[in-house]
Amino acid sequence: MPAVAARREAIAAAVESHNHAYPESPLPRQAAQLLATMFAADEVCQRSLEDIAAEGFNRKTLPSTMRRLVETGFLSRHQTSTREPYVYRLHLPTSVPA
Repeated sequence: MPAVAARREAIAAAVESHNHAYPESPLPRQAAQLLATMFAADEVCQRSLEDIAAEGFNRKTLPSTMRRLVETGFLSRHQTSTREPYVYRLHLPTSVPA
């Protein structure tokens, strides 16, 4: 299986596992697709929200989805300078509590 497909499946499984473990606060529907788009080949993404939205995501809901992913630990966010987009790092959980 190509690395990109394997990564996409791992992301989808992690999001599904989280949603199963926390049914009272599931991640947004597009969370797995967003993560797969942002981290198709690397563990780090430094793209603007406009660039990410151009991949087919709603620009109005994108910031709240990103915040949820940071809150749940799927992403960490760092700012290198005020002129550069945030640097996002992917953190897939090895397991989610049952």
